[in-house]
Amino acid sequence: MNTHQKVYKLTSLLLQYPKKEWLQKVSEMKRFTQTLEDSIVKDYLTSFLHYITSMSYVQLCEQYVKTFDFHGVATLNLTYSVFKNSRKRGQALVQLRKIFNESNLQMETDELPDYLPMILEFLAIADQDDATRLLKLHFNSIKKLEKDLVENDSPYHFLLKAILTTAKNTLGNMHVS
Repeated sequence: MNTHQKVYKLTSLLLQYPKKEWLQKVSEMKRFTQTLEDSIVKDYLTSFLHYITSMSYVQLCEQYVKTFDFHGVATLNLTYSVFKNSRKRGQALVQLRKIFNESNLQMETDELPDYLPMILEFLAIADQDDATRLLKLHFNSIKKLEKDLVENDSPYHFLLKAILTTAKNTLGNMHVS
């Protein structure tokens, strides 16, 4: 697993509902973060890890719910913010499921295929072509989610900034706006 994939794996974990098990591994997460060569990504992840260690577990869970649950600040289902519940969203979900199926990687979950933590899990194990294809498809949706989180002063924006910076590095010289 390369560094980009490890960042996607870590951010996937941190964007899920808080679990006491992963909170017990924060020291390990901090050690990994300090090994990153990209100082920008390192700073974003360090800021978020500081945030989760400065709150109680109950506060962290409450903040997560206020941020991501149905009527929260934002949704982690990337196509919802673009299409709501329209027919186009259904088509986008089918296209995304097709990418997952064509990759021959098994994605076992009850979540819709546009759930950002699941997409990040996929990016953590996908080959470069599949990762590039998926990032091109959802880069602007991830940017919109990051913007929504910044506007609402959510510490989760640090994770989105780390993802976007990593995605730009993954995509290389491809024009991403």
